[in-house]
Amino acid sequence: MKNIAKVIVKAHHEKRLIEGNPWIFSNEIENFSSLKNLEKGSLIEVEIYKQPHFALAYFNPHSLISCRILSYNSVEKIDESFFVKKINKAKILREKFFEKPFYRLINSEGDRLPGLVIDRFDNIFVCQISTAGMENLKPFLISALKEIFQNCHILFKNNSELRALEKLESSVDFESVDDVAIPEKITVIENDLEFTIDLKNGQKTGWFFDQAVNRNFVASLVKDCDVFDGFCYVGGFGINAVKAQARSVIFADSSKEALDLTRENCQKIVEKFNPACETSFYNKKIFDLLEDAEFQKRSFDVILLDPPAFVKNKKDLFSGLRGYEKLVKLACPLLKKNGYLIITSCSHHVSSQDLVLAVQHALHKSHKNGKLIRTYGAGFDHPIHPALKENEYLKCLTFFIE
Repeated sequence: MKNIAKVIVKAHHEKRLIEGNPWIFSNEIENFSSLKNLEKGSLIEVEIYKQPHFALAYFNPHSLISCRILSYNSVEKIDESFFVKKINKAKILREKFFEKPFYRLINSEGDRLPGLVIDRFDNIFVCQISTAGMENLKPFLISALKEIFQNCHILFKNNSELRALEKLESSVDFESVDDVAIPEKITVIENDLEFTIDLKNGQKTGWFFDQAVNRNFVASLVKDCDVFDGFCYVGGFGINAVKAQARSVIFADSSKEALDLTRENCQKIVEKFNPACETSFYNKKIFDLLEDAEFQKRSFDVILLDPPAFVKNKKDLFSGLRGYEKLVKLACPLLKKNGYLIITSCSHHVSSQDLVLAVQHALHKSHKNGKLIRTYGAGFDHPIHPALKENEYLKCLTFFIE
């Protein structure tokens, strides 16, 4: 590729890049001062020691992660065919594991398309772009999706908090690239269950495909059990429990809109699969609910805690871990003997061991003995870049509490 600027990586900073890490930080760039006036998102060639044509990346002088590598062929053309190739590879992987077209199609660096997430809901593709470089390549992305998927509808929901780090505007409104009106609420199929979700107003893309395997695991635990689904969103975990013949399920979330959808989703499953199941719905902050004296009279065989990220950056790590610890400590008195506690974290700053220790501290303070029996992450449609630990964000831990 001719006539593009070049990033020169400082000496002794190339080892991580040679081993496959696709990020280059601003303080690793020798000639950063001469590049800082480049338009954000510009394509740029990467030079490291003894390899003047190491890679092709996009560059943003306003971001701490200044370069994200797109290709290790520095003359590769980044166009529609580039995206067609990447998306087809991702599609082949998903079709190996998913019979129905509901899954995460592109998982950013895990699929070698940094700054891009695409969730597929049959013929509707909800895209989230978090970087200026990917924003500049948006026309090629749209053309590639239309080339691969016939009669597809593409939405861009650009409200990620990460956009602020790239000096990009964020919006809660989604835009369609088609003239066809897309309904705000659609049906997603997971584990042979149907859920109504809100594409526009729901969290992220409207659904969390990453927990599909974990929700299926929960179904294996809950027959004849009393279940608490905290931070239930639209009921993914708890409704799987209903179908799996749980005796009762309590759903709780601070969002009234999410809980209304949970009721709607749950009613259909109760009627079809488990009419005897008792269901209750609490529109309340989970910490407040667990501290409520009346609610503390309840007891459960299985407690599910799937909170939003408590640790959004490194400086929040200590307070965030205390948050997980407090959450488990509040939940412990409600757990029956020989019950199961399942807790998740969706922050890449929190390691599995961090979360295990937070739970252990809570169990110790609650005079409980627990065994960690399962550690899992996201499903098969969330591949992890092996050289980028930040790509691994979801942890789902299951404890057997004696």
